[in-house]
Amino acid sequence: MCFSAPASFALGGVLVPLGIYTLVKARRDAPEWTGFAAFPLAFGLQQLVEGLVWVGLNREDPAMVSAASRGFLFFSHFFWLAWVPFAARMLEREPDRKRILTWLSALGFAYGLSIFLPAFLLQGGLRIEVIHHSLEYHTYLIYEGIIPRSALRVFYALLILSALFVSSERLIRGFAILILVSVLFTYAFFAYAFISVWCFFAAGLSAYLLWALARYQQRTPG
Repeated sequence: MCFSAPASFALGGVLVPLGIYTLVKARRDAPEWTGFAAFPLAFGLQQLVEGLVWVGLNREDPAMVSAASRGFLFFSHFFWLAWVPFAARMLEREPDRKRILTWLSALGFAYGLSIFLPAFLLQGGLRIEVIHHSLEYHTYLIYEGIIPRSALRVFYALLILSALFVSSERLIRGFAILILVSVLFTYAFFAYAFISVWCFFAAGLSAYLLWALARYQQRTPG
């Protein structure tokens, strides 16, 4: 499997209009789904930004690579950690689950900032490498030498997956299963560029949420 600027631009080009439609539909018909309806649009923008990373690398343009890679990192290292539990909280009706999701939102926000800001702010905090036609984002972490990166990756995945599985909405738990499968598949075959490849697969899976929104509306008319 090959990943490249055309692959990122193609997926982003599909997801952005799909995401706008999903978001407008949710805001009009089911506002509690707005958080999840934003997924395809956000993933689409993330893929377009990663396409610019490829373009910058191909042109040997360090300024473009630096700006675009930090844009990608905003989504991968911060936005999703904070947004996924927040979106689940928006949809949740059961008080106990909502309370758990509130704590997960705060934890995701704090953890996301801790792994995003050093790479964003520090000179030399981020380095891009192409490995087997995929991008690897080498970032400086404040946990360096204290916590293994493998453990931090597991914590990242568990935080996002736990927010989805905590949801009382079975359609969201179905999405969680798809995400879990994509995590395991990516770790098994693309561990050398986990974040980039997993985000690519998760972006494609986000289209599921349009179907889920339609099913939710059929089940709860009006």
